[in-house]
Amino acid sequence: MAGLDDVTGVGFPFRVDPSTGGLAWAAGDAKVSQDVRVLLATRLGERPMLREYGTQLPGLVHDPNDEVLVELAARQAREAILRWEPRVMPSEITVQREPDEGRVFLALDLTAINDQRRGHVSVPLA
Repeated sequence: MAGLDDVTGVGFPFRVDPSTGGLAWAAGDAKVSQDVRVLLATRLGERPMLREYGTQLPGLVHDPNDEVLVELAARQAREAILRWEPRVMPSEITVQREPDEGRVFLALDLTAINDQRRGHVSVPLA
């Protein structure tokens, strides 16, 4: 997500920066992309002080890899981003399936709210 250069925070996945010995940090577009990935990977009820945060996407891992899964995953991702990520707006969400491999990816085209520039985030579901 472009135009969000002032956004900074601890990077995801959580790790130690070997050059400084401190926590690895992320900023700007990378931080917003990481935050979207964290949102979509967090199960509803997983955050102790914010039980409503997250999605039911992690629970879809064992569902049949069919068109119902595609629609459900796209809808849940869109609703979660609209509710919990005020810095971006989902412009297009595509579910890419690899049935032979048993893999599903969310391809998200997001638009930064502050300057309308676009970015892309890919999130593996299974």
